[in-house]
Amino acid sequence: MEVPFSEILNRIAVIDRDIAELNRLKSRLPADRPYSPTIQLTFDKQINTLLNERVSLMELPILHPPLWLLSKEGLEPSTEAPLLKERKSLLAGDLSIPHPNEQDVINFIREIPKTEVHLHLEACVNKETLKFLYKKNGIEVTEKEFEDKYNFKDLNGFIQVFFFVQGAVKEASDLGYFIDSLADYLRSNNIVYCEAFFAPSKFIQNGLDFDEMVEVMVNRIRQIEVKDGITIRLLVDVSRSFGPENAMNNLKRVLGLKQKEIIGIGLGGAELMGPAKDYSEVFKVARESGLRCVAHSGEDDGPWAIWDAVNLCKAERIGHGTSAIQDPELVRYMKENKIPIEICVTSNVFTGKYVRKEQNHPVRYYYDQGLMLCINTDDPDIFNVNLTYEFFKLYRFLDFSIAEIIDLVRQGVLCTFHPEKDSLWKSMEEKIDQIKLKYNLVSEKQVTAV
Repeated sequence: MEVPFSEILNRIAVIDRDIAELNRLKSRLPADRPYSPTIQLTFDKQINTLLNERVSLMELPILHPPLWLLSKEGLEPSTEAPLLKERKSLLAGDLSIPHPNEQDVINFIREIPKTEVHLHLEACVNKETLKFLYKKNGIEVTEKEFEDKYNFKDLNGFIQVFFFVQGAVKEASDLGYFIDSLADYLRSNNIVYCEAFFAPSKFIQNGLDFDEMVEVMVNRIRQIEVKDGITIRLLVDVSRSFGPENAMNNLKRVLGLKQKEIIGIGLGGAELMGPAKDYSEVFKVARESGLRCVAHSGEDDGPWAIWDAVNLCKAERIGHGTSAIQDPELVRYMKENKIPIEICVTSNVFTGKYVRKEQNHPVRYYYDQGLMLCINTDDPDIFNVNLTYEFFKLYRFLDFSIAEIIDLVRQGVLCTFHPEKDSLWKSMEEKIDQIKLKYNLVSEKQVTAV
């Protein structure tokens, strides 16, 4: 359906005004109140809804478009340059100016290809899919019970939501819906390569067969790669929530697999319930078997926990790592040994152990110190976030420039376990360069740190 151009412009103006007002109100929230994270996420949700509407409006066919909006063919030489410049400014924005429009920054970030490696499969399931699975499997959950589950206050409350999502699965084929939800999220944020955590313990306890679950997921992953060109790899969570013996059992199951889509293990779950040192033998066996190894650490415990994860478990990446800033020697060690930190800003603010507001997140310090970093969402549908907005928060709250954001996208590739990182980044960089032209960033020099 074609829409009058004036209606599109008017609605975009209203959206821009509303977003500015919401951002202003959100910035005035106190950081140290127990209600702040929930209200902040409400603001984020509405802002994202408006931004998505803005993008959709820009893609609508226009009824009787003005001359300057049309292609340059047929324009007089004297008018071509200014008209095209005005057209480009409206449709793509100009990020070369000192203070570009924030929505243009978000649009730019959304369009560029990205990678993500700290992402829980179960937390990518949107609420509609989850409600469908509960209904399909004959489990009654009221709307109030459903929403109350998502109204949690801390890390342990989040883990209970995690189990709630897993409770919707009653047969292995249900996990195909999980992969489909993940793919929807990846497409909407132009994520071309992803490493997601899959936690099998609860499913196995509920009687599902591990090999059958993996087969369902791998088949869907392969279909998505053929259809969309998106690569998904899985890390099996040997969760702290079930103890070291269960973790070793999960590892043995992984060792029996042949699929290339399962690349390693990760240590997740409630950090204070299971120190990394208790899982050093599990990680030793995994490493010797050629699996990749990562660990959540420093999210709910101090820097000593991260030391154990890197020294005893030999974790190749650290998830969260917010408490590392307390130990300069640890920061130096991780820099020298090129151990990446998987940054999850919104997740860390929401759980609130070491970070209460975005402006105080240690990612700015880590970047300035030269650590390898990758930006992630952790649990997009539980925290109501996406990777585009996670990068934007770095721009808005932590003074990251557009060039630094592009550099973080590059670092994100280097932090992956992709077998051909250089070729992956080269293909992504070519697309980013094309998008930079659209946003008038041709002269901007890309950062080359790390």
